[in-house]
Amino acid sequence: MLRQLEKLSLEADGRYATAAELQFLKNYLATAEQRISAYEKIRDAQETIIEQVDQQLCSSSPHIFRKGNQDYTAVCQRDRRSVLRLAAAAMLFADLDALRDGFLLWYRTVIKAFKDEKAARVTYQVLPTVVNQVLGAEEAPLMAPVMALTQSILGE
Repeated sequence: MLRQLEKLSLEADGRYATAAELQFLKNYLATAEQRISAYEKIRDAQETIIEQVDQQLCSSSPHIFRKGNQDYTAVCQRDRRSVLRLAAAAMLFADLDALRDGFLLWYRTVIKAFKDEKAARVTYQVLPTVVNQVLGAEEAPLMAPVMALTQSILGE
């Protein structure tokens, strides 16, 4: 959304924007109230979401966040909070490109460097389900593309 506004601002400099150029803004504004509601619900339920994801992951694989004698649960929780916060912001601003280019691709590199692909794959399969439990029927579809992008990049 913000990138599209910036692009429109540059392209329409010195003239009125066309109806086609304004369509993305109309589409965004039609869902703005639901986007804000979804963002607030995710923000307010962040700890519950993180805990539920942990419970589901640990029930199927109790040592999923262990490497040798080290327990990385706290680090993984911190990282999931960041992913969730940035995903919610991407949904709020309808900006999947910024999420993908600014965070997800970088974070995938970190996951691969630490050889955490298995934990990431399972984590980002569970996260969308838990997030959907927090959101209403009108809000969940707005978050779905963000969760799908996150899962495709971090869960590969």
